[in-house]
Amino acid sequence: MPSGLLSTLNIVPILASVTSEPYSAYLLLGVMILLAAGFACAPLILSAILAPKKPGEIKESAFECGLESKGDPWVQFKVQYYLYALAFVIFDIEVIFIYPWAVAFTGLSFGAFLAMGIFILLLAESLIYLWIKGVLTWK
Repeated sequence: MPSGLLSTLNIVPILASVTSEPYSAYLLLGVMILLAAGFACAPLILSAILAPKKPGEIKESAFECGLESKGDPWVQFKVQYYLYALAFVIFDIEVIFIYPWAVAFTGLSFGAFLAMGIFILLLAESLIYLWIKGVLTWK
């Protein structure tokens, strides 16, 4: 019989009875998912119910850095900016994959070296493609 705080609170027999059923792990998982969803949604629902609602022209206007906006706030940006940002994200994630490989380089097999070589070649190909298309030139 276990000793300590759990045995004094009589929780151990409850846990033992729950784990004896075949689907008890799924029940606990379902309860945790419901608790997580409730924990995430409760502040949103409470703020929608309890927040003061006083709409007005000033509150609904576009606001940037303490200055009144001039012109239409829906300005179309060039696609080049989005491509530049996506290229940055791609090459930023490359570092996340290469760093652990470089740390464990001496203990890896030739297959791991070959796989990383192919990965780097694919990234170099995408960099050359972006360079040829002119995405990396800032105008």
